[in-house]
Amino acid sequence: MTQGVFERVRRRDRRRRVLAVLVPVVLVAVAGAFVWLVWFSSLLAAETVTVDGLDTLEVEQVEEVAQVPIGRPLARIDTVGVEGRVGAMERVESVRVERSWPSTVRVVVREREPVGWVTSDGRMRVVDRFGIDFRTVERRPRRLVEIRVPSMEARQRQQSLASAAAVVHFLSVNDPALLADVRHVDVASRDSVVLALEGDRAVTWGSAARSEEKLTILASLLEAVPAAGYDVSAPEQPTTRD
Repeated sequence: MTQGVFERVRRRDRRRRVLAVLVPVVLVAVAGAFVWLVWFSSLLAAETVTVDGLDTLEVEQVEEVAQVPIGRPLARIDTVGVEGRVGAMERVESVRVERSWPSTVRVVVREREPVGWVTSDGRMRVVDRFGIDFRTVERRPRRLVEIRVPSMEARQRQQSLASAAAVVHFLSVNDPALLADVRHVDVASRDSVVLALEGDRAVTWGSAARSEEKLTILASLLEAVPAAGYDVSAPEQPTTRD
C-alpha cells in the first residue's frame, strides 16, 4: 500500500470515528431540544380555548368549569382532567378535549337532548334518552312527552326512567307520528312502560327490549283492531282489550 493510499484510508477511518461519536451527540441534543420545546417552552403553550357543540350552555360556562391553565405547554395539559370537569356538568352528555397545535385547546361538547319531562320534588325536569333528568324548566315543555313515575326507591326510579326514555327516544326516531299521539307515559318499573294515547287508549309496551318487534306488531294492531288497550309487551303474543 502506497503512502498516499494509506493516508486516505487513515483519514476515512478518522472521519468514521468522529461521526460515530458526533452523530449520537447531535441526536441526543436534538431530542433534548425537542423535549424542551414541547414540554417546557412557552412557544407551544396554551393561549386559547375553543368550545364547540353548545346548544343551551354558554361558552363562558364551559370555560369556567374546564379550568384550562393558559400558559402551560400543550403537552402538559391534563386533557383527562378537563374532560372530567366538563363531563360532570349537568347538561353534558359527553365531551372530548383535543390539543390543536401550536397553542389551542379544543373542547368538543355534546349536550344532553331532552326526549321527555318528569316531575321531581315538585319541579319539572327534562329527561334525556338515558333517563337522566338534567335541567329544570319553568313551564311544561312543548313537544316533549311527560313521563310519570310513582314514588319509589332512587335506583328503581332511575331504572324506570331509563326504560321509559329509551322507548320514547326509539319512537321519536322510528315513528314520530305515533309519538305525537302519546299523551303521557306511565312507568311503574323498568319492565312496565305504558303509553297513554289520545282517545283514552293505552299501549302496554313492557320493557325497552325488542322495541322494533313491538312497534311492527303495534302498527298492525292499531290499523286492524279498534280497541281501548293494546299489549305488545310480549310481541309474539300480543293482546287487545275493549
